[in-house]
Amino acid sequence: MSLTSGRLYPDGFGEGLERRVAAVRDYQGPAEALDIRWSAPRRLLGVTVREGRFRSPAADVLPSESWTAHVERWIPGHRAPVLLVLAATAEEGVARRRPLARWLARHGIGAVLLENPFYGARRPAGQRGPILRTVADQFAMNLATVKEASALLRTFHDDGLDVGVTGYSQGGVMAAFATAVSDFSVAAIPRGAACASEPIFTSGALSAQMRWDVLAREAGSLAAAKARFAAALAPVRLDRYPAPRDPSRAILVASRHDGFIPAEEAEALHRWWSGSELRWVEGGHLTGLVLHHHVHRKAVLDAFGA
Repeated sequence: MSLTSGRLYPDGFGEGLERRVAAVRDYQGPAEALDIRWSAPRRLLGVTVREGRFRSPAADVLPSESWTAHVERWIPGHRAPVLLVLAATAEEGVARRRPLARWLARHGIGAVLLENPFYGARRPAGQRGPILRTVADQFAMNLATVKEASALLRTFHDDGLDVGVTGYSQGGVMAAFATAVSDFSVAAIPRGAACASEPIFTSGALSAQMRWDVLAREAGSLAAAKARFAAALAPVRLDRYPAPRDPSRAILVASRHDGFIPAEEAEALHRWWSGSELRWVEGGHLTGLVLHHHVHRKAVLDAFGA
């Protein structure tokens, strides 16, 4: 989750933050299916791949550069299950997720890789790399990602395919929310995810990568800035939503020494999703993923019953 080119929110809280918070608080789903425009198929690393585009169902909260969503679909077979793989913080493009997509294809599971709004080809003018300029942008991106992810799950489910969703860190949290607002069975594999987002931003390691000096000037003090941020994050909790339709298909993976995601938040999500499974790995936020990628991949297969 490291941000190598700068710190988050150099332009402060941003205009319209309260509207974004209200939109997050009021969103319940479920999503409608999408009209996706697909490219002609091509072969990549021995697998059939197609690029797709669709208008974001959350265009009303996004800058115009983010209105068109981009996906890359890996297709090992006509009726293969589909796993939606979401981006981690600051992950532009889909190259880092392709090794997982290729591995899944060898096991008969397709993958759909979504480019987050505000990232890569969807980056708004004036934004420096993946560094979100305002807190309002953060809320817009996360709300839009959940809406787009849940709509993609609906689309492939309506096509008669078995569907699942995963992601790591930010992607894991978004995967959990997309599962929670879906009214059908989803193979859910949130990795490095939390039940509540507030401690991630206000007390975890991510908080050290934020422009608290800018936020403090805007709010009047550092204490006031943290209080405003915490209040905005109060509705961003998975326990405000029902557990998945089939929690036995939900497998959480968490690192015991994760400085970004508190262990108690992973445990809280597991308890709320009664009937889910929580698998621990020994490591930190990065080492828990890199050194134990086999645990993460096995969780996907098990959630699909593959």
